Amino acid sequence: MDQFKQALDMHLKSIADRDIAAFSEFLHPSHSSMVILPNGHMLKSNEDIIDFHIEWFADLDWRMDVKIMDILDMGSVGYALCDVIYHDIDEDGKPYQMEYFLSLLFNKIEGKWVLIRDQNTLK
Repeated sequence: MDQFKQALDMHLKSIADRDIAAFSEFLHPSHSSMVILPNGHMLKSNEDIIDFHIEWFADLDWRMDVKIMDILDMGSVGYALCDVIYHDIDEDGKPYQMEYFLSLLFNKIEGKWVLIRDQNTLK
């Protein structure tokens, strides 16, 4: 398995496992990564991204079914497009799901893949 696919799988596992320490290892060390949520809200700093994920990971009601649709490994840049079905429970206790595309852009720095951009686009 190539290194980018392995890093992508580890990143997605850190989310599924709600593992903030493992997730944080994928954030860019010298400048902020960026996350665009399905509602269009943008997280522009690593601090905001970590704070959001700590709160999200604390919620045990959700799960994501992720299917990798496309992977491009360009040496120092890696891109993945995923199809996601997100399952959760609303504030009234009713189950719901969202379907969206998850677009992930990584950069390889000193042999390590780090997340540059994470965009979630509703279908």
